[in-house]
Amino acid sequence: MATAASIAIALPVAAMADQSPKQNVAPAHVRFNTAFIQGSDQPPDLKAFLDGNSVVPGTYRVDIFLNRGLSGRRDIVFNTNPVTGIVEPCLTLDMLSQFGLDLKRLGETGSGSGAVNKPFACFDLPAEVEFARIDYQPNNLRLNISVPQAVMSRSARGYVAPELWDEGETAAFINYNFSGSRRSSRGQSVDQYYLGLRNGVNIGAWRLRNESSLIYGDNQPYRFSSNRTFAQRDITALSSQLSLGEIFTDSQIFDSVRFLGATLASDDGMLPDSERAYAPIIRGIAETNATVEVRQNGFMLYSGNVSPGPFEISDIYPSGSNGDLEVTVIEADGRKRVFVQAFASLPIMVPAGAFRYSLAVGKYDSNHDTGVAPRFTSGTLIYGLTDRVTSFGGLQIAEAYQAANLGAGINTGLGAVSADLTHSISQQRAQTRSGQSVRLRYANTLELTHTTFAVAGYRYSTDQYRTLDEHVDELDARASHYGVGRAKDRLELNVTQTLPEGFGSLTLTGSEQRYWDMTGKTRQLYASYNSTWRSLSYNVSVESNQTFDRSGHSETDNRIALTVSLPLGGNPGASRMSFNAFRDGAGNYNAQSGLSGQFLDDRDTFYSVQAGHDNRSGSSGFGKLNTTTPYGRFDASYGQGAQYRAFSAGAAGSVVAHAGGVNLGQTLGETFALIQVKDVGGAKLTNYSNVQTASNGYAVLPYAQPYRTNWISLDTRQLGADVELENAVTQIVPRRGAMPLVTFKASVGRRVQFELVRADGSKLPLGAVVEDGHGKVLASVDPTSRALVLSEEDSGELSVSWADQQCHAAYSLPPKDPQRTYERLKVVCQ
Repeated sequence: MATAASIAIALPVAAMADQSPKQNVAPAHVRFNTAFIQGSDQPPDLKAFLDGNSVVPGTYRVDIFLNRGLSGRRDIVFNTNPVTGIVEPCLTLDMLSQFGLDLKRLGETGSGSGAVNKPFACFDLPAEVEFARIDYQPNNLRLNISVPQAVMSRSARGYVAPELWDEGETAAFINYNFSGSRRSSRGQSVDQYYLGLRNGVNIGAWRLRNESSLIYGDNQPYRFSSNRTFAQRDITALSSQLSLGEIFTDSQIFDSVRFLGATLASDDGMLPDSERAYAPIIRGIAETNATVEVRQNGFMLYSGNVSPGPFEISDIYPSGSNGDLEVTVIEADGRKRVFVQAFASLPIMVPAGAFRYSLAVGKYDSNHDTGVAPRFTSGTLIYGLTDRVTSFGGLQIAEAYQAANLGAGINTGLGAVSADLTHSISQQRAQTRSGQSVRLRYANTLELTHTTFAVAGYRYSTDQYRTLDEHVDELDARASHYGVGRAKDRLELNVTQTLPEGFGSLTLTGSEQRYWDMTGKTRQLYASYNSTWRSLSYNVSVESNQTFDRSGHSETDNRIALTVSLPLGGNPGASRMSFNAFRDGAGNYNAQSGLSGQFLDDRDTFYSVQAGHDNRSGSSGFGKLNTTTPYGRFDASYGQGAQYRAFSAGAAGSVVAHAGGVNLGQTLGETFALIQVKDVGGAKLTNYSNVQTASNGYAVLPYAQPYRTNWISLDTRQLGADVELENAVTQIVPRRGAMPLVTFKASVGRRVQFELVRADGSKLPLGAVVEDGHGKVLASVDPTSRALVLSEEDSGELSVSWADQQCHAAYSLPPKDPQRTYERLKVVCQ
């Protein structure tokens, strides 16, 4: 029986389990009685199983554990060692480098055999490096590699060598974000539509990008505007990005300005100790199914629909730090609220000896027809003096304008603090203005009180200080001033306070700014308390926004909100019941109760319905449906009150054109990938949601981390019996903005169980190898003289070999029966 065979074959495995890979001696000859193997009339051919160890030479996908840490999963070739006769994994120096070993240190500690000069040849690690061990566990498909720490690379965890970075395929894409609404009130209808586009073309190492938007409404004609168009590529030797076109200067030292020209700037993602850029979080409260718009310097960065209650938008990426973010909340009944949120960055800190730089040369471009566009040069440098102190500075030189900055960041026991001073000289029509601006920034987490200061900043500028933007605005009286005045001082604060267990957390976000040429000030404050009681979640939020115009008229909008949510069952997909209540400073109120959850048990489609009442419109009702598919995200909502009706719809996704065709996908990140499973549609990924191949065998992976290893695996459970994969897991290391092609080799055919017999009716021996007409190994014969194979052809010839014998069996499959998982066919092997 097969059970007896498996037990017998396991005996030599145990006999060899204790052999050290360092011992280059031939294994003891193993003998056992094959008569215990029943079910076969022929002597079994077990040479491949008995010689060496339990691994048959070939390629296996195994998990790589380096010094007990999972380093990856990949295909490893196992070959027979000609000296010992043991089947061993073939590890090349190229592989070991990817696993994290330092090839230079291998040469220093090695035996001096010269093997380190052959990066793609099999490298005998135990023989070349003292104390190194390799252990393969076939039952777990696990390859354990143990090496001294002295030969490990000093690079940071997750770092991948530049020679492995993939610049991707030639492709073009359109990333779109559409939102539209129609609001009817008192017999009048107002339509408003927004289409945000992020377009790109990848050719070799170059990436061409364009960001633009199209706006249309009843009260305005079609208006197309382009925020920026530029070409970019990696400069690997300098760990930098070269950008050409309509771009923005670096914002760490000086306020960012838009210009037409070229910039060369460090890319932290290429470095082992990369740091994430700070992105602002927009928080607020919506009373109804509202539209939230975010603008910077007059350009709309974001437009999307939010449900009633507190909202949080974290995927806003401003083009520069000089422009405050103008947030507009448009309620379902057409009411608008506008508030301004300042944008700040974290304290500047880099490791000792590390430096970041940026150099920009070009012509100022405000993206508005002002007629003033001076040429300028800007350069910044950040250098880590010690592990605790970072110095930085920069210069800006333009026509009739100079600015110099000098500062330092210190990592103290009380948090990270940076301080810098900027001095500017602006010449305006024979008048010279010279001033200074001082900036202080702070970030810390107080473990004792569980308080986190995400960023706290203060900036003071003298009356004569001018930024480059302000200098250009004053050169031309026709220039459009998108701010309310020249900033005098600005205070920013983001605090999160975690309370004792069971009491929730507090969040505070605030900013205040005063101006030299205005008497008022802008202020934005948002505070919320979140907690749970058993399965009940609740939130109390307070929002206050103060704005003013050039006439000095000030407006203050205060509001408070309460949100309660309760799941209807213990199932993670259970619907939730909610209650929302709002009240503003003028006494207006709105209360709503609702139900939300998965729609028809679809994990990717959600519904929400609300019924409410407010003091202005009376009773109202809202409903929303949104779904995420492999081809994009779509939503639609409808609301109706006593005096209005509102309908809105949205869609976000991408269109990617490549050598294999055109595919629709979800919203793309900066870096993404293309998946190919040839001739297989509907193949899904296990580690990415809603990604599956279309009828052309391609799928769009919407995001990937640049310069780092991204593991991608197919869900083999969904492929069916007629598809067989050569590799189900692979990895990519893309460059920033690249679109690498990930190919999974698949064979598509029919699953067939062949019963192989000789012309005299006798069975074939156990272990005989079955190949197709092209020499591809299909399977091994089992004790009952059967072999289960995937046949890519409906007719052909099988070749079976064992010991020194061989036979051939012609076959022709019957018409396919959809009700059968596999075919059974008896063939004669002659």
